[in-house]
Amino acid sequence: MAPNLHQLKSTQTRSRLLEAAMEILQTKGYGQLSIHEVARVAHMTTGAVQHHFGSKAALMMEVLAHLIDRLDKENSFWPPAQWPARERADHFVEQAWKQLYGQPRFAAAWSAYLAARDDPVMTAHIIERRAQLSERLTQRMLGSFPELRRERDSVAHVNFILSCLRGLGLQGPFAPSDVIDAQLKVLSQTIQSFLTTPETHS
Repeated sequence: MAPNLHQLKSTQTRSRLLEAAMEILQTKGYGQLSIHEVARVAHMTTGAVQHHFGSKAALMMEVLAHLIDRLDKENSFWPPAQWPARERADHFVEQAWKQLYGQPRFAAAWSAYLAARDDPVMTAHIIERRAQLSERLTQRMLGSFPELRRERDSVAHVNFILSCLRGLGLQGPFAPSDVIDAQLKVLSQTIQSFLTTPETHS
């Protein structure tokens, strides 16, 4: 069923607000991001922002979801499964850090999540939304790294990789770049070890 005019308008408004939020993050930083500022940049009312997102934490969750939507459609982000294991692992780690986890907005989003952790309704929403995003990332990773499907705990392997990237993303603002780079290299090597078949060791 095709969306009606109201649904189309709502989708357009939501997209406009997300673009305004990302513009603020990129040009002014997390400290300037607020419901009021998003409304001002989008030339809309604060009521419109609150209607679509409810809180700053919910807004940041959707900003990350919006970015992941873009990466999901960006084929250059995901290495082809036919590439050698080392090339795929290096490419994925580099792009994941460059385009998502190493961006200031990633740490900013988690700051908003942690600030909302005492709100059970918001926490439940974030958990649910993150589970959806994690599932999408997992399926794309298994497409780029089909060897992981051989592992009985393939999803746990993927979640471990993503957790490492999230941890580095939170550490990033407080660590020298060479320290982060060294850990990203180790992560790539770890991914490669996951892709190695038992026969390779014999």
